[in-house]
Amino acid sequence: MSTFDVAALLVVAGFALGALSISGFLWVRPIFQQRDEPVLHDDARDLAMRIVLILDDFVGSSHAAAMDFPEIDLNEPSNFFLHSDNPVLLLPKDANWTLLGRELSDEIRWLPNRLRNVLDALESIEIDPPDFNDLFEHRQEDFARLGLRAMDLIERLCSEYGLPLPERPAYFDPRKGLVAKLREMEEFWKRRVQSAERVPSGASNITPIFGRNGSPENQSK
Repeated sequence: MSTFDVAALLVVAGFALGALSISGFLWVRPIFQQRDEPVLHDDARDLAMRIVLILDDFVGSSHAAAMDFPEIDLNEPSNFFLHSDNPVLLLPKDANWTLLGRELSDEIRWLPNRLRNVLDALESIEIDPPDFNDLFEHRQEDFARLGLRAMDLIERLCSEYGLPLPERPAYFDPRKGLVAKLREMEEFWKRRVQSAERVPSGASNITPIFGRNGSPENQSK
């Protein structure tokens, strides 16, 4: 066998080994992919579960703030007492947000910023009795909106990652209460505008702090 024949055989053998290597890689690769995909899915589900629990706490505190009616010191009207603290929302710093996809993770990460903007806006309102420049009305309305936004995110996370929705007592439906609060505030602002339009020029158009009779229950009386 000549030197040329040996070289030709070596080239052919090299091509054959290369083809076998590629075939083996293509055969083994799906196996590793199948092993990795459940791990990634489990990681995404675990992160979704963590976020659902955080958001559910936020819904509860937002609902409490949205339903909060202040107590006013009649002897010192500038003093008032709120029964609920402002909601707090702290997302995990170690979260791998790419697991949830860009759109969903962006919506979740925007929520603390929305909360901060609401708190800044409320703090900017001058406390001036008797109507307090609508501080309490804005507080109720803004936290109702944030609570509903958080509930929408919870439902989306549970749907996409196969999680159960948070369980609540049958007599407590935060979505129903928050929606009702927004409708109540919408009607309140409409009445405010209509009342201002009917006020004669030069007359006072100040709406008293208890313009909504303090609570929805009193409105029906």
